[in-house]
Amino acid sequence: MTSPVSPKKMQGAWVRRANIIGAPLKGVISFQPEFLMDRARKLCHLDDFGGDDFQEPFRILARSYDRHAQLHFTGRVLVRRHLVRCLMNRLKITEYWRRNPGTENVAVPDPVVITGFPRTGSTFLHKTLAQDRRIRTLRLWEMLSPVPPGWGDASVPDTRLARLRRGIESHRKVILSPAGRDALKSMHWMEADHPAECWQLLQYSFRCGSFGWNAAGDDYNLWLCQQDLTDSYRYYRKLLQILTASAPAERLVVKYPGHLGCLDELIRVFPNARILWLHRDPVDVIPSICSLSKVIRLQRTNDFNPVKLGQRSLEWLTWTFGKGMAARLRHRPEQFLDVYYRDLTRNPVGAVRRIYDFLGWQANPDWEDTLRSYLARDRESRQGLRHRYSPEDFGLNADIIQAAFREYTERFPGLIDDRERASQASGR
Repeated sequence: MTSPVSPKKMQGAWVRRANIIGAPLKGVISFQPEFLMDRARKLCHLDDFGGDDFQEPFRILARSYDRHAQLHFTGRVLVRRHLVRCLMNRLKITEYWRRNPGTENVAVPDPVVITGFPRTGSTFLHKTLAQDRRIRTLRLWEMLSPVPPGWGDASVPDTRLARLRRGIESHRKVILSPAGRDALKSMHWMEADHPAECWQLLQYSFRCGSFGWNAAGDDYNLWLCQQDLTDSYRYYRKLLQILTASAPAERLVVKYPGHLGCLDELIRVFPNARILWLHRDPVDVIPSICSLSKVIRLQRTNDFNPVKLGQRSLEWLTWTFGKGMAARLRHRPEQFLDVYYRDLTRNPVGAVRRIYDFLGWQANPDWEDTLRSYLARDRESRQGLRHRYSPEDFGLNADIIQAAFREYTERFPGLIDDRERASQASGR
C-alpha cells in the first residue's frame, strides 16, 4: 500500500489529542544534556558512562533534536525517552564490564556484514540466513537491552524479550493509526525476536546515521559525515563480546546499510570481516527509502517536506556510495561479494548457495528443504502487502536519479534489470 501522506492519517488518535493539548508545553520537555544524563543516572542508580568520548556527539545530537528537528509534543516525549534509554544502557554496559572483567577475552567470530543501500533486500537476506541455526544473528530484544539481568547471572530470569514485545505492541497501538500500522507492515515490520539492524548497538556511542533517518536534524547529520567512527566500532565490538558471552556462536552475521559509509572503520576493527554488498537500481531504492523514512518521521513530527527528503536522500546515498567504493578499493577484493536484488528475489536459494560458497561454509544435508519451507511461509505472510512508491512523490524522477548514480550503475551494471535494459536499448 501507499503510506499515508498526512501526519493525521499516520498518527493514532491518542497522539493527535496529546499534540493539541501538549503544544504549549513542548518547551518543558528538556533536551538539556546534563538533565538527560542526570535522569539516566537516577533511573539506573549508576554514575559511570564509561569515559567521555560520547559527550560531544551526544550534545550535538540533543541540540540538533531540540532546535532543528521540529518535533511535535509526542515526538519530543518519544525522542527524549529514547536518548535517556541509550544513556541508561551505557551506564549498564560500563557496570557489566566492571563486574565481568573476563568479557574482554570473549572471542567474537569474524562477522559477515550485510550492507549496501537501504531497501536492497537486506532484511530478507538477513532473515533467510538466520534459518541456519549455526548462524548467530542479533535480535532486536538483546540489542535494545544488551546487558542481561543479574549482570550475567544465569539464575536470574531474563524478561527482556517479553518486556519488549509488550512495548512494541503498546507503541503500535498508541502511536500509529490503523493506516499507519498497515503502511509500516508493508515496508519494514519488525518483531522483538527478529534479526535486526545492528545500528541498535552503534547508537550507544551516539555516532550513528540512524539518528538522521529518525529526524535528528541537519546539524547532527553534517557533523557525523565528517567524523572518523573507529572508536564507535570499537565500542560496538565490546557490545558484541557481551552478547557473544551470553550466546556463543561459530558464525556471526550482522546487517546495517550504514556500514557502507564506514567500511574503513569497520575493517580496521574487524580485519577479517566479509562484506555482502547488496545492489538494487537506485530508481527503486531512493523513493522506497524516502517512503519508509516518511512513515518513521511522521511519528515524531508534523513538519514533513517530501521534496527536501528526496534531495537529502539523494545526497546522502551518493556520498555513501563514494565513501564505500573508495574504501572497497583499499581492501582485499576477496573480502567482498556483490549480491543483486534481482537474483536474491528471483532465486533466493541460489543466491544463498552462492553466499555459502563465497564464505566457504558447508550446508547441512537438510538445509535446502528448511530454506524452501521458510521462504514459502514468508511469501504467505506477505500476501496482500504491497509497498507502492514513486520518485515523483519526493520531487524526483528517474532521469534525475540515474544521472546522480551514473558512476554506480556503470561500475555495477548487473543492478539494472531486464526492463530497464530494454528501455535503454530502445532509446527511452
